[in-house]
Amino acid sequence: LYPNLEEEIAAEKDASDDAPAAQAGGGIEDEIAREIAEMKASPKIKMFRYLPSTIDCILYIKCHRKIDPEALVQFIFAELSVTKQRKTRFTGRLIPVKVTTTSKLDAIVKGATQVAHALLAEDAEPTTFALVVNIRYCDDLKRDDVILAVAAPLDVKHKVDLKNARYTLVIEVFKSMATIGLVENYNALRRLNLQTLFDDPSAKKPVEDVVQSMDE
Repeated sequence: LYPNLEEEIAAEKDASDDAPAAQAGGGIEDEIAREIAEMKASPKIKMFRYLPSTIDCILYIKCHRKIDPEALVQFIFAELSVTKQRKTRFTGRLIPVKVTTTSKLDAIVKGATQVAHALLAEDAEPTTFALVVNIRYCDDLKRDDVILAVAAPLDVKHKVDLKNARYTLVIEVFKSMATIGLVENYNALRRLNLQTLFDDPSAKKPVEDVVQSMDE
């Protein structure tokens, strides 16, 4: 999906580091000292970072800013649907996250507006949408309140389709944190459930078709 991303990031970093280096003066000892300092100050580029959470069975992986989590999840599901090779024993679902915010209703609505900005644009073509809202360990927030508040601006131009929506806003609330992502063809992607790719013999073709239609 991103075959040359690491090299591109490294090249950008080198370009930004070259400017002050070119201006620096001194003899060969100074040059060697600068190179050693740069080596120590230039850790290996990390495409992904694990961020610890206080919630059991939840892993939060932060992507580099140039990696689109939604495209990444689409790619993973397409690959697994073809290879049928289990690469993880315990992962149940892969949920792309574009915005992480607090579990307050107004913050969730604001985050959902940011994630779905393309659907809310004045020139956006009418389409179908759905909401998936899961709330865990947060008694102060009601699922129906989130659905009504988030769906209100989308419902002006687009139509709700719970069975075969083109776009699905996935909102996951854990304690005081909420994550928001937008998934295209959520149901065709087995609702982001990896296990169903291996349990359902008919899963291969729909996922391939979905990815092909996205590329077109």
